[in-house]
Amino acid sequence: MTMPKTMSERLTRREREIMNALFALGNRASAEDIRERLTSPPGDSSVRVMLARLEKKGCLKHQQDGLRYIYSATISPAAAKRT
Repeated sequence: MTMPKTMSERLTRREREIMNALFALGNRASAEDIRERLTSPPGDSSVRVMLARLEKKGCLKHQQDGLRYIYSATISPAAAKRT
């Protein structure tokens, strides 16, 4: 996995925390799984907004699993740390 060429925006502290949580969960997790790993977790809708923003930046992708979305990273942990 490498950083997409279109990704020029830096990640916020919370976005980095979300990426770290996703990597800690084996790079496959629902929004609720990710939210549970965050310090002082924001509301459910806030986490979903941040996940959508990370998708737009090219860091994440999702697959539908029933009613849930399962997220996975499109970049490596090392690339995420560089952003």
